[in-house]
Amino acid sequence: MAAELTTDRSVLYLYGITESRPRDLPELVGVDRFAPIESIDCDGVFCWISRVPALDFEKNLARNMENLDWLAETSVAHQRVISAIARHTDILPTRFGAVFRTEESLCKHIAKRVRGLKKDFGRIKGADEWGVKVFAIQPAIPTISKVRSGKDYLKAKAALLPHRRRKPAARDEMLKFERALAGVATETASAGNMSRGQRGLAFQTSLLVRRSKRNKLESLLEKFAREWAQDHRIECTGPWPPYSFVSRPENKVRSK
Repeated sequence: MAAELTTDRSVLYLYGITESRPRDLPELVGVDRFAPIESIDCDGVFCWISRVPALDFEKNLARNMENLDWLAETSVAHQRVISAIARHTDILPTRFGAVFRTEESLCKHIAKRVRGLKKDFGRIKGADEWGVKVFAIQPAIPTISKVRSGKDYLKAKAALLPHRRRKPAARDEMLKFERALAGVATETASAGNMSRGQRGLAFQTSLLVRRSKRNKLESLLEKFAREWAQDHRIECTGPWPPYSFVSRPENKVRSK
């Protein structure tokens, strides 16, 4: 049976893994906004951790994640640490909430995965993640203003009739766009179920793009944005650490 958790017990919160330990990395503070970021050498790779209260990040993590204010602040702190390290070296980011009870359990976990991690480092080297979305532009709905004559009424009524608009990007055009993105990216990742709350969302994907190809990506997006200006809006976010391109099992608390 696991020992009863106490308020002074800490666990290791894992942010990500790198192949090198940058010398010029500034001092960073972790998700609890108090504990400093440390690196632990595990089988020749470096795990970036901070020591956080077990009560908040192990025992009560699920409950805390239902608190949207806590979740927002803590997830931003998580991303801030990863982004700071990514500015100095390539990093394999860990999903939010990955904790280990001891350095020994962390290093055992890494030892089992080190070969796969080495392959991942080769895949993400010199690359960033970019998110691309395409939204259909909704036509404005005209209204009938106050009219003073029959002629004005007919004109206003005509304004309510559907106008001939440029035909929205057909399926084959969207496939052409998708193939063009894949030609620039090293890898692509499916975004899964589209965000139902985002009105007009027609397409989305995540791209792993070498930094040397950033200008090519931007030129490609500008080209399609011009062609689809009347019908679709392209939204691009990034660069990000490669969250969507890390091969890993589900993160769970490691005991012992």
